[in-house]
Amino acid sequence: MQEAFVQASAEAEHKELDALLAHLERTPRLANLLRYLTQKYFEGDTDRLTEYNIATEVFGRKKSDFVASEDAIARVETHRLRKRLKVFYETEGKDHSVQLQIPAGTYVPIFV
Repeated sequence: MQEAFVQASAEAEHKELDALLAHLERTPRLANLLRYLTQKYFEGDTDRLTEYNIATEVFGRKKSDFVASEDAIARVETHRLRKRLKVFYETEGKDHSVQLQIPAGTYVPIFV
């Protein structure tokens, strides 16, 4: 069964992002990652959401010697963020009419 997604308004998306960032204030690495992913989303620049760009622009890996097969920082931290989002929406955010997801296999966030 395919899940139906409904596009949220930009205002509702920004409001949900603010709630998530407040929730993540004690985990700055995840908050910075979420901020970066959503900034690219809102700018319409999601083609820049690659493992290389996340590792170098968010987590400070050196552009000259970053090798994704040897450094899984982007994958690991995105996995941690997905888990935190899941827990948030199962608890404190369960009644939010707009929710942010980062589907597996991509770094592009979606609001539903």
